[in-house]
Amino acid sequence: MEELKVIAQTCINDERIYEIVSSVAQMSDDELSQFRSKVISYFMTKNSPEDMEAYKFYRILLEDQNAKKVLEFYEEIKKQ
Repeated sequence: MEELKVIAQTCINDERIYEIVSSVAQMSDDELSQFRSKVISYFMTKNSPEDMEAYKFYRILLEDQNAKKVLEFYEEIKKQ
């Protein structure tokens, strides 16, 4: 849960991250499945620290409706 809050806070400061989270949150189950497969395929051969962080970000975002949860935290943080 804390990771989702960190991503939400990052969205406040980085419009690119917000756009990614927002796009993922709007995907249908089928689109999420396809995107998840693409992410896994892309990162299979990557092993730099930056790539590992990016993979972790996408892995978190793509599981259990987390993108939508991040947006909820984002809205809460913006109201403060």
